[in-house]
Amino acid sequence: MQPIEIAGQIISLIAVILSFVTYQMKSKNGIMVMLSIATGISCIAYALLGGTVALVLNLVSIVRNICFYHKDKKILSSKAVPIVLALIMGVLSIFTWEGAHSAFFVVGLMLNTLAMGYFNAQNLRWSILLTSSLILIYNLFIPSIGGTINEVVAITSAVIGIIRYRKKDVPDAQKNQRKDIKL
Repeated sequence: MQPIEIAGQIISLIAVILSFVTYQMKSKNGIMVMLSIATGISCIAYALLGGTVALVLNLVSIVRNICFYHKDKKILSSKAVPIVLALIMGVLSIFTWEGAHSAFFVVGLMLNTLAMGYFNAQNLRWSILLTSSLILIYNLFIPSIGGTINEVVAITSAVIGIIRYRKKDVPDAQKNQRKDIKL
């Protein structure tokens, strides 16, 4: 393994730590901020490892995260923003295509973009189970040990977040029904 590849793997491990923190955030905006930081670190790792499609689409993902964080601004509040961003990713993937394995990353990131645009924090965690699984497959092809671990940690963190915040997402009417049942 070349020194540049070793550096890419080490930087990917930093992204692992940040991904774990990302999916433990309570709010959607908290997820967006931490995800942008983790994605920026991942861009550096993919650049060093030769993952061109991942590098370029992750740069678009940072823009996506900024757009979603500022969705209260008039132009960014449109329901079309996630679709436009996903389409931009699809178009850019044509120019950065590395082979059939690129499809896993492209589809995973496009679906993730749509989920981030339309889902609440808990449903976003559920969607990560699928999208991170697709990106994990891409990382196995690169190969990116750190990227693979990163997606396993992302999936694990999403599961922890799903369990941790499950009671807080139950509507009050359902909580009252549960109390009535216990009596």
